[in-house]
Amino acid sequence: MSRFLMLAIVLVGWAGLSLSAYALEAQDVRVVGLFKGAAVLNVAGKQRLLKVGETSPEGVKLRSADAVGAMVVIDGEQYQLSLTRAHSGGYQERKTVSKQIDINQYGQYLTPGSINGRSVIFLVDTGATSVALNSEMARALGIDFAAGQEGRTATASGVVRSFHLTLDSVKVGEIEVRNVRASVIEGVYPTKVLLGMTYLSQVEMKENAGLLTLIKKY
Repeated sequence: MSRFLMLAIVLVGWAGLSLSAYALEAQDVRVVGLFKGAAVLNVAGKQRLLKVGETSPEGVKLRSADAVGAMVVIDGEQYQLSLTRAHSGGYQERKTVSKQIDINQYGQYLTPGSINGRSVIFLVDTGATSVALNSEMARALGIDFAAGQEGRTATASGVVRSFHLTLDSVKVGEIEVRNVRASVIEGVYPTKVLLGMTYLSQVEMKENAGLLTLIKKY
């Protein structure tokens, strides 16, 4: 998944993912993103990005993944799951709205979109905890980031101030997500607006042969 990574972001002060175990028989496991050799799973309501061979904190192991589906091991039993289909629970597949993004020559998925109705170019980054942009971009978009929660963020140029806030709207194609947590990082990094997991966890993703499809959840 390294081709999605443009900037290593460590957000200080944000709550980490809970590592507490769940009863396996009560889990609801859903495949919401598929990549070659990796998958994004929704496990008991938590978003987990797993590579083949990795096991989530809840004990779900990813055995294999491709454009068709993912094979997982749950409590010693194997299950073949397709995109958006659940191992348990009452999930029902509905009509979807999707957006397709072609990979560029640098192995990146860039796409036009908008923040609070203002046009931007996003870099899809599954390694970014949240939607992230630099302070110059935020000023140009009219975002009052100084009113957000101040923290510190480690970037390639060192540890700098950052501000954590909620964006009214993040939209790619016809897929709009409201009230999206974001980070504004003081300075000029990242040089692209990172479309991180606070948006991506609200959509379904499928990658196949250099084409990434985002699918709206209902």
